[in-house]
Amino acid sequence: MDRQIVCFAIPAVEVALAQLNEPRLRTRPVAIAPLNTARALIREVSSEAMQAGLAVGMSVDRARRICPSLQVLAPNPARVRSADESLLRVVARYAPVWELPQPGSFLMDVTGTGRLFGPAYDVAARVQQEVLEQYRLDGVAGVGSNKLIAQTAATLIEPSELYDVRPGSEEVFMSPLPVGTLPGLQRACMRKVVHLLDDLNLCTLGDVAGSPLDALEVAFGDYAGSLSRWAQGIDSVPVLPPTVQPTLKETVLFEPDEIDDPVLIGRSLDALQRLCRTLRTQRRVCGRLTLAIRYSDHIEVTRHERIQPETCWECDLSQIVVSLFFKAMRRRIRLRALTLSVSGLTAYAEQGLLFEERTPDHRRRERAQKLAVALDTLKTRFGEQAIRYGRS
Repeated sequence: MDRQIVCFAIPAVEVALAQLNEPRLRTRPVAIAPLNTARALIREVSSEAMQAGLAVGMSVDRARRICPSLQVLAPNPARVRSADESLLRVVARYAPVWELPQPGSFLMDVTGTGRLFGPAYDVAARVQQEVLEQYRLDGVAGVGSNKLIAQTAATLIEPSELYDVRPGSEEVFMSPLPVGTLPGLQRACMRKVVHLLDDLNLCTLGDVAGSPLDALEVAFGDYAGSLSRWAQGIDSVPVLPPTVQPTLKETVLFEPDEIDDPVLIGRSLDALQRLCRTLRTQRRVCGRLTLAIRYSDHIEVTRHERIQPETCWECDLSQIVVSLFFKAMRRRIRLRALTLSVSGLTAYAEQGLLFEERTPDHRRRERAQKLAVALDTLKTRFGEQAIRYGRS
């Protein structure tokens, strides 16, 4: 049975969401870029901005010289996450397996669902229509026998259009396309490959597919096999569902926005106490700690740290939280929110000491653990505000 893959995407999703929230932007050239510096690079552009000569990757300073009426907006990750959750409600009704390769874009494996929903192109059209009716977002849809074909087809059309590549016609479909059309060549690690393709005058995917594999290996080394398969429309990678990893998180909102380090660190450690108390209640330990901060201009920074050995005690995690905070806090701009989360959760099984002799460090850690347990009891009985550390 041929696989049936649908790629549904909202082109320039952040621009589309901004224009949906502010109707005055719908006829203006709009770009998405960080607002902290004029040398920041543009992430997305509207169709009006593209007509004015702007492109993704261009600096904001140059873009404003080309198009003085350009409206530059800061990224809003929270709004994009909310949109993805809304779109998923539609996608999940039709696709037993789905993947989110990037914000606003869904890959759906609808193989074997023909008796329920009809052919794959009918499913794609139905998803497009429901998203447009429910959320007023205009999407594109590509249909193919694998992820590569579906994604490539979706990039060649305008909103509200659908491109169906029938099984067996993959190589014919890919042959006339420029090599830059391949989704796999958009990654930063493939820049050298793109430059080498240009130097060798391999302009279309048909040129690459027609080149002997041994000749490609001389020029591209380990990338030769992948390039040859991609150029022929061959892709065996399945649609991979998102991994389900148990996670606990605590979010702290600042009203008004805050920039004082002692206050921010104190609130972070308060969040850590709540997480550790939950871990101890559930008899679990964590193996990974993540701190995400959101600045007032909506830019987000995330830092991670592996925890070895796994633990559920504040005395083991406090210094790691402080370290992550200073690694993430690289701009003197006020914070709007911070989120502390723990993952890699496993059952609690702490190794006890074999001998009775304890070092000063062991005794200090034992006292800290007993204090944490006592505080857990007090806060469970009398509430979170019953007792607090004397931080700023």
